[in-house]
Amino acid sequence: MNLVKRWNEYMGPKDERLEAVSNRCAKVGFMILLFGSVICCYYGMMLDQVALTTDTALATAVGERLVDPIQLQFGAIVVACFVSLYLETRSGITSDRMRLAAVDKVPWDYVAVLSVLTGALLFVLTTGLRIAAEVQIVGVENVTWAGDVAMGVVYFVMGFGLAMGFVGLQFHSAIKRRQELERELEE
Repeated sequence: MNLVKRWNEYMGPKDERLEAVSNRCAKVGFMILLFGSVICCYYGMMLDQVALTTDTALATAVGERLVDPIQLQFGAIVVACFVSLYLETRSGITSDRMRLAAVDKVPWDYVAVLSVLTGALLFVLTTGLRIAAEVQIVGVENVTWAGDVAMGVVYFVMGFGLAMGFVGLQFHSAIKRRQELERELEE
């Protein structure tokens, strides 16, 4: 709890106008995710129903020709995330906290910390889930520990680089958009 309190002190108070715009952007992304998830689940149920009523196993060559509901779900997640981020950036918003809401240049220290956290999360998830999958499939004695850690390191580097670029570009784009909006208001 003390960490959250210190974070709130560091980031400063929230701007109510920015918070309202940010909430609208997040709501659009959430609705896309919600409807996309429902459609994917319903499609998966229909696949199972047709396979059951026609005595067709989906884990055969027939299943390879189908559109996988998990891939559709992944697509819905990606679309929801990018639409929400696009709407926020288009509105000139990078954060609803005063410390980051009105920056005139990209705060590379913040971007670097966020990128390290993103890379670390990907490292832990990739390494941990890969090891868990191997334990279930080939047993503990056949786990390739070094290979799994190496894969986690690769994902850390990719996540760090992508986060640095993407978050930096988001800040840059939002700053430019906010400056354009301010110029339009002055005219």
